[in-house]
Amino acid sequence: MFRLYTTIFILAGQTYLLFRLLKYVKSVGTFPSWVRHAIVMLFVVFNLPLLWIYFYIWRLTHLPEHISMMLIPFFIWHVATLFIFLVLGITEVVKFALKIPYKMALFHPVIKSRVNVMKDSPRYQKFDASRRSFLQKGIIGLSAYSFIGSTAGVVRKEEYDIIHQTITIPNLPEEFKGFRIGMLSDVHSSVFMNKDDMAMYVKAMNDLKTDLVVVTGDMVNSQTEEVYPFAETFSELRAPYGVYGCLGNHDFFTKNVELVSREIDNCGVKLLRNDAVKIQKGNSFLNLIGVDDIGRNTKPEEYISRAMSTVRNEMPKILLCHKPYYIGTAHQFHIDLTLSGHTHGGQIVFATIDRVPISLAALASKYIAGLYSYNSSQLYVNRGLGSVGVPFRINCPPEVTVITLA
Repeated sequence: MFRLYTTIFILAGQTYLLFRLLKYVKSVGTFPSWVRHAIVMLFVVFNLPLLWIYFYIWRLTHLPEHISMMLIPFFIWHVATLFIFLVLGITEVVKFALKIPYKMALFHPVIKSRVNVMKDSPRYQKFDASRRSFLQKGIIGLSAYSFIGSTAGVVRKEEYDIIHQTITIPNLPEEFKGFRIGMLSDVHSSVFMNKDDMAMYVKAMNDLKTDLVVVTGDMVNSQTEEVYPFAETFSELRAPYGVYGCLGNHDFFTKNVELVSREIDNCGVKLLRNDAVKIQKGNSFLNLIGVDDIGRNTKPEEYISRAMSTVRNEMPKILLCHKPYYIGTAHQFHIDLTLSGHTHGGQIVFATIDRVPISLAALASKYIAGLYSYNSSQLYVNRGLGSVGVPFRINCPPEVTVITLA
């Protein structure tokens, strides 16, 4: 149903933009007739593939890479026009709300008469013409920003951030002060995240020489065979205290999660599937706990409780949980730090206000990227490496994280 609603929403936005553009062309009156036909054809060409993707979205990964790359202009078009539609739609809603008191005031004959006199004045007509010109230029600027930003997301695909984050854990033993955890998430192995792409991130993490490395889910996109390039590449990942991971929702989308998890385990990324391991340094320990992706029909308490069955409560506890929604539950189990991904940091970020990314991901969770706290528990959300839906990011580069415990 989500796919259906998304498709309907996109088509509604495309229809709105098409009719608004045709209305503008007609109002200007100086464009040749073929321009209207060209606009209609442009919208048809860029929307016909939407129906194909609606029925075959999970099979995109079966396409040859050069064919998949041909779809990128289509994705750029839809991300750019979606942004334009959202901005114009919000503007229309605000304008409608402001018009209500204005229209009500016009029921008063004196006010209506004065408004009509004002509209007939040369000063008002000059102002109105200037206002219309400003709005037209604003829409042109908005369109340029949207398409340039979307294209830049493709061009800058290989640019990523290395984030250094110090996190204080109150009961941390002295031996673990300064212990460095490398964190990767949401790899999404696919034609849009090939072995060369993954090798770049593996090398970056190895070069950072962290003590421990964790990968918090979504190793593959949706197909079982995507695990093989992942396993081949991530077998090169190294850390003195081990490489651990947990499964994400896309790993379960394969419908063959046992094979996928076995290949991941065999490549050296030790999966913690509702399980825990003790990390020892000197005479001290910390608990590293991992749970499978928590779906709609699963209570987080069940998975975390199962994973905690061998945990010693007096030692610090770090939880690997793909989705960042369960920090409250983690707090109930006295977990000091939860490491998550899933949100991609928003992936398509329209703006950042006071370090809060403004994106569609904010509709699902307030935990989008970075460090959060809930009473005595802390949560770090990694922006991930890969992408989903569209094969690029905007204002949200991939993230390689180094967490230093203090």
